[in-house]
Amino acid sequence: MQKKLIALAVAGLLSAPAFAQSNVTLYGTIDYGFVSLGSSTRYHQTGYQGQVPVSEKYKTRNAIDSGVSKANRIGFRGTEDLGNGLKAVFVLEEGLNGDNDAMLKGNNRQSYAGLAGAFGTVAFGRQYTPQHLFTSAVDPFGKNGLGATNNVLVQDARLNNLAAYISPSFGGFSFIVGYTFNGAPVGALSNTGQEAIENKGDVRVWAIAPSFTWNNLFVGANYHTASLKDPHKHIDPVSNGIFNAYDLFASYDFGFVKVGSTIGRRTTKRNGVGGGNWDKDSKVTQWMIGATFKITPNDAILTSYSRASENKLYKNQDGKPTLGQWAIGYEHALSKRTVLYSQFAVQNHNKAYKGEDDWGHAGFYGFGGVGGGNKVGSVDNAYGSGAEDAKYRRGFTVGFRHDF
Repeated sequence: MQKKLIALAVAGLLSAPAFAQSNVTLYGTIDYGFVSLGSSTRYHQTGYQGQVPVSEKYKTRNAIDSGVSKANRIGFRGTEDLGNGLKAVFVLEEGLNGDNDAMLKGNNRQSYAGLAGAFGTVAFGRQYTPQHLFTSAVDPFGKNGLGATNNVLVQDARLNNLAAYISPSFGGFSFIVGYTFNGAPVGALSNTGQEAIENKGDVRVWAIAPSFTWNNLFVGANYHTASLKDPHKHIDPVSNGIFNAYDLFASYDFGFVKVGSTIGRRTTKRNGVGGGNWDKDSKVTQWMIGATFKITPNDAILTSYSRASENKLYKNQDGKPTLGQWAIGYEHALSKRTVLYSQFAVQNHNKAYKGEDDWGHAGFYGFGGVGGGNKVGSVDNAYGSGAEDAKYRRGFTVGFRHDF
């Protein structure tokens, strides 16, 4: 009740006439935890074939971080009844730091508006990808913290300028379709903001994701692809295709345990934007299997194993880069909104992934090129993001989280 009163007061300052017809809810998450990232050695490229990669030793990092098991945020969610079963909907959400003087992160997490009714929902703005939503649904850690599957798997969490349609359920079957003229799923691509003049350099992304839910069973699929718009054909046609991704998802809740899994393939085009001059396309095969054991109504044990492997990009490359992650966690709910948690995870990087071959290969060009920002809490790209960034391969955290 209190959060709604605050939200309504804010909405009233903005627009009193609209306030009378709208239902606005203030929501968010605040999360703090002690994080210890274990010492490890990383290898990074210093030049071209034949040059010896340099190794660096990173000592243990101990810290109090925020947004560890779930990213800190504050948001407004609203609906307005337009009559005849039609509603206007919106979400405005901002990321928070919470443990230093700069409270606002300055990153717009979600920002969209749309119409909802018996026909489904149509929304426009910055939104989650179906890949992110489905992965979060089957990952025991919900794609958060040290145990998150996206510390290993290549993921695109949100897309800019997205027009999305979410269908109603037809006997448990539904689907999501989305398209953007400039999604810019990662900052390395040319245009990360609004669509450009002539759309030159814009990253066109479209996605389709069907799913089926029946009782405790969930099954889903995802396909999305990105290409570069160049109206004057200045770029070699082979570079116009950036990547495509295929994913399958499944989970089943047995009551005492919920199991979930995903498997997918992400292909980054040879010489594509954010890529390199390779002999072959980068093909990352990735999967996760996990389970949530419900010990008591308030206690749960989370477990998962995630693995990703890339094909050889060069004819003479020594082995296929491979990354695996074991994770275990514990959560105790003090209430419906407040949770105590602990997580432990260990990653295994093979020789090719760590860049120990003659090419100084950094591992998973899909990560560095067009992958999605893997991170642990506020330590961006510090854990399992590619050999160039993976400074640590072992982590432990304990903390608490409150959702409001």
